[in-house]
Amino acid sequence: MSRKICLSGIVLSSLVLWVPLSNAQNPSAGAQQPLPTNSASLATAPAAKEAATGFPVIEEQEVVADTTPLAGAQNLTLGLPPSVHSFLLPSFGISSQAQTNPYNSSQSGSPAVIESTYLTGRLALSRTSGRSSLSLDYLTGGSFSTDSNQGNSGIQNLHFSDMINWGRWSTMFGDQLSYTSQSPFGFGGLGGLNSLGVGLGNGVGSNAGFRNDFLPGQSILITGSPQISNAAIGEVSYALNHRASLTFVGSFGLLDFVNAGFQNSSYATFQGGYNYLLDRKNSIAVFYRFNDFWYANPSQAFQGIQDHNVQMSFARRVTGRLSFQVGAGPDTRVYHAPLAGPSTLVTWTASSSLNYQYRHLAAGLTFNHSLTGGSGVFLGATTDLLSGSVSRTFNRDWDGAFTAGYSRNQPIQQTTPNANMISPQAWFVTARVNRHFVRYGSFFIAYSASGQSSLASVCTLPACTVSTLSSSVSIGYNWGLRPIVLE
Repeated sequence: MSRKICLSGIVLSSLVLWVPLSNAQNPSAGAQQPLPTNSASLATAPAAKEAATGFPVIEEQEVVADTTPLAGAQNLTLGLPPSVHSFLLPSFGISSQAQTNPYNSSQSGSPAVIESTYLTGRLALSRTSGRSSLSLDYLTGGSFSTDSNQGNSGIQNLHFSDMINWGRWSTMFGDQLSYTSQSPFGFGGLGGLNSLGVGLGNGVGSNAGFRNDFLPGQSILITGSPQISNAAIGEVSYALNHRASLTFVGSFGLLDFVNAGFQNSSYATFQGGYNYLLDRKNSIAVFYRFNDFWYANPSQAFQGIQDHNVQMSFARRVTGRLSFQVGAGPDTRVYHAPLAGPSTLVTWTASSSLNYQYRHLAAGLTFNHSLTGGSGVFLGATTDLLSGSVSRTFNRDWDGAFTAGYSRNQPIQQTTPNANMISPQAWFVTARVNRHFVRYGSFFIAYSASGQSSLASVCTLPACTVSTLSSSVSIGYNWGLRPIVLE
């Protein structure tokens, strides 16, 4: 495991070192987006003002259309402001939580109510130059629990991406790293890690983030067992003309558990595709994707999985208002030394995402059906992952949000005995209300419910004994300092 952590550190260090090199390039060369729009590349969206979160909230202003390649590794966005100041946004957060019935009844000696406290610091960086757009979001902190199974643990989360354009070419380098004591799926009854501290926001002007199928699968609820997740991603695009472009992506990822008993996994991905702009709102893409999964301690003679799929994808983007993407295609899986069943299996894969914003209402929805590494429990799994959120701003002082997620992991018969009889499902829902104080501070209260079907037949470790129904109430305060404008 230490060798993989070192490799991840080297990749991340290389990405960080790329930042000053990219900023030293001559900006006078100009930039060309891989999928440029025509003269209607600017659209009207809400005008920018400073929100209590510290990140500009958009009201009526011009917004540059999103040109993220459809065959790339990043999520589509609603667009970006035409000129953005480079800034640092430091923040701090503290929250206290009471959780009821966290474990199955078989978990003896566990209290009925568990109290937890989260202390975090967060630093967001947005830097835009003539032809480079850099985003960094780093969260650090700790969780402290009265339950001996969960204990006290650290929290680390880093998102980094740098997009550089010159002439017909554009490149993107990025990394997503996390260290948590539980699955990030609905993390901590707060709806996710982004609920801690103040980040770069969402909607117009947001951090694009990486697609789920480029990140390690962690959709099975595991608590009290620290896990390290990392994905390093590189992407290059070349514009053939004002409508068409080619995009190539390579990535390496891993999921390692500190405690014994889980399946540590690694994977490498290559993707190449063709993007075509039908008009200023609609685009299509076709791409080939190759995944190679391998495991640190596979059972018996199993050696790994290779996955080949071709997808056709369609996107509709209305700048500042809507981004929608849907794609699907055949999927061929090759199992090396399978325990049962055929060594080659043809099935299907699909993905879709939706972002919508209108006045004070914002909504998002994502769905993926694909082969994943197995979330540390299985040697590969067919995973259905659905997540969504709705947020509403009531006035300058109050806003609310609702987030939810559902996952189903079906193990594969080539690696897991009695796979057809096992299909763990996990879910969570979180409702949250924020009351803003001073300029960059907010008090919040949240209620969350979550659950998971039993893993007793495949995992008997205490970390796997998550209750079929657990609920929690959290209160906290996120304090953001005034953004530090860099230029």
